[in-house]
Amino acid sequence: MNAYAKGYAAENELLHTLYSMGWAVIRAPRSGRVGIPSPDILAAKDGRLIVVECKSRSGAFKVEKEQLDQLDDWRLRARADPYIGWKIARKGWFFLKLDDVVANNGNVGKRFLDGRSLAINEL
Repeated sequence: MNAYAKGYAAENELLHTLYSMGWAVIRAPRSGRVGIPSPDILAAKDGRLIVVECKSRSGAFKVEKEQLDQLDDWRLRARADPYIGWKIARKGWFFLKLDDVVANNGNVGKRFLDGRSLAINEL
């Protein structure tokens, strides 16, 4: 499966999972290519808005500064709670707060999750 297909499948899974949990959700296809800040997933529930940049990787990765800046733009403009969502095969989703990832220069690895990550029901 190519990287785009893997990412699409992960985003689609998260979209449906959040919806089944009562969130109103929308996916921004090809989000990084529209010329304005747009995260992969926007979700609202009970007056709360979250935005998620999704990653589906088996190992450590770096979130691009531009993606981090786009999430911060949503925090400032819409008062959204921004997260990096990491789908790890056979382990599920882990969510990291934007500030934690920024403080680590965008670097994310499995050890970084310890004590920082949230489960989907904690969003």
